[in-house]
Amino acid sequence: MLLTPDPRIAGERNRLVDMFMQAPGFVAVLSGPTHVFQFYNEAYRRLTGHRNLEGLALGKALPEVIGQGYHDMFDSVFETGEPLHGKASLVKLQRSPGAPAEDAYVDFVYQPIRDVDGRIVGVFVQGHDVTNVVIAAERQRLMIDELNHRVKNTLATVQSIAVQTARSHSDPRTFAQGFQARLMALSHTHDLLTRSHWEGADLGAILQHETAAHGAHRVTLNGLPLALEPAAALSLGMIFHELATNAAKHGALSVPGGRVLIDWSVSDQARPELHLTWREIGGPPVATPERKGFGSRLIDRNVRHDLTGKVQLNYASDGFSADFSIPLDRRTEL
Repeated sequence: MLLTPDPRIAGERNRLVDMFMQAPGFVAVLSGPTHVFQFYNEAYRRLTGHRNLEGLALGKALPEVIGQGYHDMFDSVFETGEPLHGKASLVKLQRSPGAPAEDAYVDFVYQPIRDVDGRIVGVFVQGHDVTNVVIAAERQRLMIDELNHRVKNTLATVQSIAVQTARSHSDPRTFAQGFQARLMALSHTHDLLTRSHWEGADLGAILQHETAAHGAHRVTLNGLPLALEPAAALSLGMIFHELATNAAKHGALSVPGGRVLIDWSVSDQARPELHLTWREIGGPPVATPERKGFGSRLIDRNVRHDLTGKVQLNYASDGFSADFSIPLDRRTEL
């Protein structure tokens, strides 16, 4: 006698299948010792590159996972009946035919499926693709590491500025003024870098920042837009601040008719090098200083050590000038 299927049982089964198919996490059922795919939902299909897996053994359905340990885990669950868990586990999957395998990270649980007699007949797979979460966490870690690096470098720079400024100013009041002005110069360049998410800053914008207080009509900038990487931008910002401060105290910007001309260009595109000239005209007579001040020491140290470049300070009687040659691609120097 044939038994009529209970429509209620069939309805429950269909609802259960629909629930698995629409589940946000991936689900699959594999049977037998070769792990043949009997069922898998849309999330599992997306994870495995929309392949037709039904009726195929694991090794044939997903050949790229052989050697990654997952086949061994299926064997273990099927043979021992002990479930296995994985968290943010790396798996390399081929997302399209002929394409190289891509990295994916998954949280998963493999559980044994038993028949009415308790024998293991398959493995139930459930999990989530957490690739985006893992990548976001790695990016955050890198950002924190980079932030820590920048903070340490900034603190070291501030410490150096404080020590060198103190050596040049015995009076606490003048020390405070000089120290604050140099910190503001550092802050200005930080602002420019923040606007670009620390990808770099334009040379012309840095020069405008550091010379704006002395009158834009008295400073002529001549050069094409040039993006500087963050370390170079910070060093040059400090250098231009010292040059502008010196020009305002002793050089061309200390008298009404004086002017500063700044020209720059880039040579050798294979190994680009910045050539910049700071030239003062119309100022008081210039004499070579008897000793190096903080500004000239900072310029020399930053150019030669931080920027691995060259600088020539010229104290001609008709006006001070400085010539810089700075490599822009320093990867070959490391």
